[in-house]
Amino acid sequence: MKKILIINSSKRKNGNSYALEKRFAELLNGKAEVTTFRIGEKDVRPCLACDGCKRQHDPNCVQKDDFTALIPEIDSCDAMLILAPVHWDQFPAQLKAFLDRTYSFMDFTQPDFSMAGRKDKKLAGYFFAGFGPVDVYTNMVETNLKSFATAGFVDYKAHVAGDANAPGSIMSKTEDLKVADDFAEWLLA
Repeated sequence: MKKILIINSSKRKNGNSYALEKRFAELLNGKAEVTTFRIGEKDVRPCLACDGCKRQHDPNCVQKDDFTALIPEIDSCDAMLILAPVHWDQFPAQLKAFLDRTYSFMDFTQPDFSMAGRKDKKLAGYFFAGFGPVDVYTNMVETNLKSFATAGFVDYKAHVAGDANAPGSIMSKTEDLKVADDFAEWLLA
């Protein structure tokens, strides 16, 4: 059974990320082992840029917070799904901290700069934008998702649902929900 890690990057408990998290849990139920990590409810500190992780031979971090405890899950999963709002044309701060902490997977002695145990994983990023240019946001998401390659995520898909600011509004957007369904199937394949 596939192991899928869902990263919910929203602080809005009644928002679109939580609504879609529930939908993905239903779609994946019985088909994958699902672990959900809600960044807004966890202690994820910014990277210290101390390079303490570079003295390790496995992905690790000298900080002892909820991200450090999640490193083995990140390393061993088959796929990861990120659910997040767009904040000021970027990743929300808590997701940026999460991304920065994947520096703990970087190994400069490797040709691919990665000490990830698995380097064949899938990553889906599903983002919600209230206003603004969806194409620009999609480009931003794709650019940032590529950075997760250091943690072994080499195949990725991105989607930005536009006009999705009102809490739960994603559940009435048929085309965007179809993308979610397609993402679930792709993550399982």
